[in-house]
Amino acid sequence: MVVIIVAGLLVGNGVTPQLYPVGKNIQETSYHLNAGDLRKQAFNSSTDLLPLMQELLDYSGTIAVTLRKDDIEFASHDLSRYASRYHDLQNLVIRLDMNESEIAQFSEDTGKQKDLLSQFVSSSESLKSLEKLEIQYHDENDPDSVTRVRLQGRALKNRIQTLQNQYADVTDSLSARGGSLGVDTSPVRQSRTELDHLTGMVADRQSERDRYTRFAKAGTPFVSFLPAPVNVTFQDKVEMYGFISGSQEEYFPVEISIDNVPVLKIVPDEIGEFRSSFKVHNISAGDHLLKARWGTAYSEPSLIHVTPLETKLALKVLPVKGMAAVNLTWLLTARDPVPAVPVTIYQNDQVYDTVLTSQAGTCLVMVPIPEGTFDLFVRSEDPAYPLTPSESQHYTVISDGIQITSVTSSNTSPFQPVMLIVPAILLFAIPAIYFWRKGIVGTRANGFLEESPNNMESNVPVTGQNIPGSWDGDMSISAEAFTEPAGSPRWVYLDLLRVLSGSQGIVISPVMTPREISESIQEDECRTGFTRFITWYERVRYGGCTRPGCTKAMAEAAAMVRELCKGRKDEI
Repeated sequence: MVVIIVAGLLVGNGVTPQLYPVGKNIQETSYHLNAGDLRKQAFNSSTDLLPLMQELLDYSGTIAVTLRKDDIEFASHDLSRYASRYHDLQNLVIRLDMNESEIAQFSEDTGKQKDLLSQFVSSSESLKSLEKLEIQYHDENDPDSVTRVRLQGRALKNRIQTLQNQYADVTDSLSARGGSLGVDTSPVRQSRTELDHLTGMVADRQSERDRYTRFAKAGTPFVSFLPAPVNVTFQDKVEMYGFISGSQEEYFPVEISIDNVPVLKIVPDEIGEFRSSFKVHNISAGDHLLKARWGTAYSEPSLIHVTPLETKLALKVLPVKGMAAVNLTWLLTARDPVPAVPVTIYQNDQVYDTVLTSQAGTCLVMVPIPEGTFDLFVRSEDPAYPLTPSESQHYTVISDGIQITSVTSSNTSPFQPVMLIVPAILLFAIPAIYFWRKGIVGTRANGFLEESPNNMESNVPVTGQNIPGSWDGDMSISAEAFTEPAGSPRWVYLDLLRVLSGSQGIVISPVMTPREISESIQEDECRTGFTRFITWYERVRYGGCTRPGCTKAMAEAAAMVRELCKGRKDEI
């Protein structure tokens, strides 16, 4: 039965397929009113689906596929692959090789299957709740209530037996139709077997209870009630379950009250069972009594304990452009965003307004600000909600009556102009000092070149070291060279700068970077040699190369610079 397989595959992926017979014009159905979006392709076998698989991955329109009943095995395989790779199956239409009445009957039977299984699950949950009620009344030494609970269990057992019979009829119908098409219907039959087993367990359990069920007056009104859980906090869900038995002169719904205040009415079903739930919202922290009332009958009170949840309140205040007003935006959270809870706006410690949060826990309010200085903040402190009080940060808002001139948060320091002055001074001072230093060095170098050899020699400090060559470069280079050990990488570098200062006719300072020095050299060969020297110099001094080969290569590169750059001095 291809329709069962196709529907099983698609429903298993959370999709209810649209099923049509081959002869049905899909464009005429209400599901596909947009004919322009409909893309129909007919296939004689499921193997024709394979070339379309990749195309379907990127296609969002409606796909109409025809499957033949003589190709069930491949159809099952291909649709399984398609469903595993492409999850948006809402627009997939299956056209089956069946007539319209068969498809309608199948859809009806599968719908009944789902509904019956849902009712069975609900009845199973009711049995669990009845067991809890039975234990509760037994612990309270209330044999009459225990008997009532067991009688209710008997009614539930009868309901489950009815569900089992209806499920068996639907399963037989599906199995018969599948068998006529030569389809393996063992999964459908297996589901019936499992349901029969569960139903038998329920019957045995209730039969055991019936052995100990004493006589009870069937006409006396009775209502049981069980809330769970009993320890909750804000936004937790409390499930409520109970049942009624007996008779009254009038029909009454079951009324649920919290601390003797009615909050909910529930209509029991045909066997007297009722079930509902509520979220803990505007219920104060502490202990509360829950009770069910059915006409003149009252249940035993049940106690629930509500624990307050810690909250956080974040506020942001922004001026409204061109107006003497500000926008207040806040978010109230307590594990999650807090919906529909009052938050109070304070202006200079006076209540300005109280506003409920949205479903997202947020709120936006515009507050006019007259001329003057105002302290704004918001606070959540309503004791009717199981939430701890919380207060936002404060904002100081200054208005001149026409527009907002200042908004300052308590979480940040007030704005001071000096905070901009200091960075501005540093921003301009650092480059000024740098160029000023270069200017002083250049002046000293030019003056030094104009001095006589006698004056130069009298100004050079004597350190006892022999610096080769003539000192016709920068005085600062000469002075620093005397502080470096002879032959060290830095000594070689400074000596080379001295040579370049004299040979190239340019002012070179040790504060200049190697790139600046290289750009100052006019001759290409000299510049290339200096760049090669810098490579070895940095490897030896900063790169940690202590091998003799590195030092030798640096010395050779320095000698090459002296050789390549001396031509410029000769020209000068």
